[in-house]
Amino acid sequence: MNPRNKNQLMLGATLLMLAATVFLIARNEQFIFRDEGRLEVRRDAEDPDAIVFYWRSQVEVPMARRYEEAFDEWRGEGSRIILDLHSPGGAIAEGEQVIRVIERMKRTHVVDTRVRRGYKCYSMCVPIFLMGEQRTAGENALFMFHEPTVRDFYTDEEVRQPAFERARTTQRFVERYFVNSPIERAWLERLLAEWQGRDVFKSARELVDEESGIVTVVE
Repeated sequence: MNPRNKNQLMLGATLLMLAATVFLIARNEQFIFRDEGRLEVRRDAEDPDAIVFYWRSQVEVPMARRYEEAFDEWRGEGSRIILDLHSPGGAIAEGEQVIRVIERMKRTHVVDTRVRRGYKCYSMCVPIFLMGEQRTAGENALFMFHEPTVRDFYTDEEVRQPAFERARTTQRFVERYFVNSPIERAWLERLLAEWQGRDVFKSARELVDEESGIVTVVE
């Protein structure tokens, strides 16, 4: 085998290995979050007056209903609620319903949010995290930001929008969830320039170092 053919063979094998790695990572994340919207609730070990809602799934139906049911059941057990999140994000519509439930919680309780060390809060999970008064994250907890996408209700496939509609969708999303939030405006402007056409990943430590206003306490 001549050197040229050998190099082409090695390149092909390398590309195949990379493709397999990406596939396995995607399958692993699907397995991690495949719990069909199960919410666990228990008292916080360090603060007996705090109730922790553990969510380990997508921002999809029935997340809002699970939160509402748990709040109705536990609301008399403490004055503080911690929303402990680990989510790849999901539907904007369901995230909006979740935020409405959190706004109801905040009428009578202190609501804090948390993403533990090594856990993730992607996409629509971020606006939910921002609802916390104290927003705690492990140093290497990973957050992901991207422009919102519109998906078909029946097929869940992304709907291709003309550029002006995509810009309008993004503007509405930013105004609803980011402008009137704890995010620092200068950091938000940098994000809007950076996330065009791509996903932006930031660790909790990076968000604090960049003075984004998103994370208030690093564990």
